[in-house]
Amino acid sequence: QGSSRGGGATAVIRGAANGASLRSGVAMSARGRADSPKPKRKADEEGIPATSAGSKEEEKPKEKKDVVGKKDIVRTPRPYEFGGNLGTAFWTFFIPACVYWAYGINVINHGEPCLPDLEFWSKLIWGLPKGAAIRPTMEGFTLITIWVLVQAAFQQFMPGRMEKGVKLKNGNHLDYKLNGWRSWCATWTIVIGLVASGLLDPTVLFRNFGSLMTWANIYSYAVALYLYIDFGLLWRRWVDSPEFEVDWGVFSIMDFFHDYWMGTARNPRIFHFLGYPLDLKFFFEARPGLILWILVNWSNVAAMYMGCKVTPEAVQCEAEGDYKRIPLAILIISLAHHYYIFDYFWNEPAILTTTDIRHEPFGFMLMWGDFGFLPWMYTNSFTLYLASVSPRYEGSLYLDIFCIAMWVFAMVLFRLTNIQKHKFRTFAAERNNDPAGYKVWGKDATWIKTKEGSLMLTSGFWGMCRHPNYMPDMIMAFVWWLNCTAHHTTPLVPFGYVIYFWSMDIHRFFRDERRCKDKYKDDWDLYVQTVPYCLIPGVW
Repeated sequence: QGSSRGGGATAVIRGAANGASLRSGVAMSARGRADSPKPKRKADEEGIPATSAGSKEEEKPKEKKDVVGKKDIVRTPRPYEFGGNLGTAFWTFFIPACVYWAYGINVINHGEPCLPDLEFWSKLIWGLPKGAAIRPTMEGFTLITIWVLVQAAFQQFMPGRMEKGVKLKNGNHLDYKLNGWRSWCATWTIVIGLVASGLLDPTVLFRNFGSLMTWANIYSYAVALYLYIDFGLLWRRWVDSPEFEVDWGVFSIMDFFHDYWMGTARNPRIFHFLGYPLDLKFFFEARPGLILWILVNWSNVAAMYMGCKVTPEAVQCEAEGDYKRIPLAILIISLAHHYYIFDYFWNEPAILTTTDIRHEPFGFMLMWGDFGFLPWMYTNSFTLYLASVSPRYEGSLYLDIFCIAMWVFAMVLFRLTNIQKHKFRTFAAERNNDPAGYKVWGKDATWIKTKEGSLMLTSGFWGMCRHPNYMPDMIMAFVWWLNCTAHHTTPLVPFGYVIYFWSMDIHRFFRDERRCKDKYKDDWDLYVQTVPYCLIPGVW
């Protein structure tokens, strides 16, 4: 709940009669995903910086002095995370293999779990028709490349409001062009127009899922390697750039896998000659992966409408579409995901306050998570699973109604928790950082003031537990899995998403709390004493 600036503080619980300083302009985040591959709404909305995790995470390397031209550059090495070099080397290859396995379960075994033996991988690479198989194809390369270039052109050249980001360690505030909503609308206008005119097959992403996923992985590995070389090994090139910070660059080539995974620069930007440079993290964080996720979902819905099935010989579809082939479950999940990203771009300024944008370096973890993982794992887990099971998924009306109700409940809870904190921050910022007089649920609000002036709300939802906006997204993940269970097939693939998402959230708020402990010290101890429950009030 604190601001992005570090520093110790002494904290006191304040009532409505007292004030504190609060940095203005802190917007509510619209999404969480993913310090790992995935969406990031929950922890991001709290504004709590990520902390480290792994066997060597508590190490604090000493500063290193370098001379660049006539400048003395004192750099601060980054802490080890995710198990150091061994851990990150493992995750770099293990998680992508798991995603391919989940995809193979759907297209080879119709959603029924199976072991990934040599025969399985042989079928996944060579035993399926091109496009559906995971071997790269020229059509897949063309589609994914055009997609990235179009989205990059939208971000760079489409009009948008310029807004300052949060303060960097070097004291600068970077400029960001906020035109995501325009890009979202333009994308859908073009896609709908091409489909309506017959120039684009709506099932094209379903037909080429395997190849597209592989090309997205290739791009992710390649971009991460470029980032390691240009912003890591060649960090001296960027010392005069406004985004350069003291923890940029490679400190030891022996840390290759850790630096490759985590990244060596927080805000890598290229093409400065354009006037407004291309911010690689901001771009991949928001544009190609998130919008593609929704397009793939609707392509899978179109495949069900056309009765498409993947066979060893070809992707076969019926001559005529039939709405009766589309179960309510796939529409519920697709519309929920669609609203999720619609809301993300509608509240685009909040992106600038997310943990990923504010704190995380940009390396393979975020690059692959945003582009090589999210649009494929999130779709494969639900809509592609429903389109793959045999016999055709029909679902249960009672289950569908229950899932709709639970999703609405989760969204309302998500909105209420974040609006409550956002209004508290806005109220204080508009009154010279004084929240005196602000009420929560009809009572005077209480809060904790830190030495640096940050405020941590301890009333309402935020007095019940420290992470109240994690639970709504965790509920949604469970509900989407539940909506896929009205079939005799064991729903391991959808449940794999729940395991991933819950593990990611729990890991993230442990990282957050360790970092906040380092940042706020005794203040954080007081906050934990005041709000003792982490996630579930009265339980944990």
